[in-house]
Amino acid sequence: MEDRLKNLRHSMDKTKFNQLNFSDQLRKKIHKRIEKQNESKESIYLAVLQLLANKKTGYDLTKLLRSRGIQFFEEDEGNLFTMLHSFEQNGYLLSNWDENGAKHYQISRRGKNLLQQSEKNEMQKRLVVKQLLER
Repeated sequence: MEDRLKNLRHSMDKTKFNQLNFSDQLRKKIHKRIEKQNESKESIYLAVLQLLANKKTGYDLTKLLRSRGIQFFEEDEGNLFTMLHSFEQNGYLLSNWDENGAKHYQISRRGKNLLQQSEKNEMQKRLVVKQLLER
């Protein structure tokens, strides 16, 4: 593997790639995007459902997701609201507007059932892995 990487590096030095320069700012931005992609959408969806056990605004939800280390919505919070709207349309969330014009979201009974099923499946996966490791 090392030789292949060295050969790749050597061939890149002979091409236009050797003229590419990235600023530190651009490098950081690229690394952030890569980190975001590593967060599985499934785990993000489950985190959202878990956090909406009690009523929360989108802003409150964003802060809580950040506190869990989920950066998927960091630069584009509009995606969060698109996801919330989709969950609401599919019956997984309920929402209402308060007197100040803020929209509050909360998990519905259907959403709770989905969340319980996913947690049950996760527990089953852990048991299988545990059994595999014990043998």
